Amino acid sequence: MEEFLPSSWTVYHTHNGPCPYRAVGQWDNLTFYADQLPIETYETLLGKGFRRSGTSIYHPACENCRLCIPLRVNVPSFQPSRSQKRTQRKNQDLRIEHVPVVFREDVFELYRRYQEHWHQRGNPTSREEFIEFLIDSPVPSEMILFWLEDELLGVSWIDRLENSTSAVYFAFEPNAQHRRLGIFSLLHEIEYAQHCKRQWHYLGYWVPDSKKMQYKADFRPSEVLLHQTWTPLTEELRHEC
Repeated sequence: MEEFLPSSWTVYHTHNGPCPYRAVGQWDNLTFYADQLPIETYETLLGKGFRRSGTSIYHPACENCRLCIPLRVNVPSFQPSRSQKRTQRKNQDLRIEHVPVVFREDVFELYRRYQEHWHQRGNPTSREEFIEFLIDSPVPSEMILFWLEDELLGVSWIDRLENSTSAVYFAFEPNAQHRRLGIFSLLHEIEYAQHCKRQWHYLGYWVPDSKKMQYKADFRPSEVLLHQTWTPLTEELRHEC
């Protein structure tokens, strides 16, 4: 994997604790850091299976596991399923706002509530951690805010590149779980990518045996990166992985 990276970049093998997607295993990555990246460089890295967290660019490098499978949606061909259309109707009372990625107190507080409810962190996320994770970015990024009147219900972060968009993160108000806002936000992101005439919307890693990651394979048509080749995700392939 390191052969895809310029020799001038320092690449680290990082050990990041227990796997966040599966009940077993450790999460190891190939990681490098970049305060700025040319858009075309990061787009190439996305095509090779890399993702980013703040200014940390990483690729899974777990010794005995290859189940973090990059997935991207074919934007021009995407059509929502009946279930996804129901989610859209359920949330048509929301107001959607695209804003620059800057620190906002309301977004930070929503993120902290989301983390404390869903990930049961022992210590609340600090401002510095939040800024490093979701505000600092080496490429053009946007925040998308989802409002119910004056109440902020959800926030998604996306990267906007030359030929694609990429989902970075999504956080939502815990008491709004019934709205399926994670699905709704991705549907809006894909619509936005269609409006911007992009070819792909990257959803990050699909983990076939992780229940909480199954929703990604429901956005069709899509492709998965297997053995460094992007391959259409068919029903047959979905059950083989």
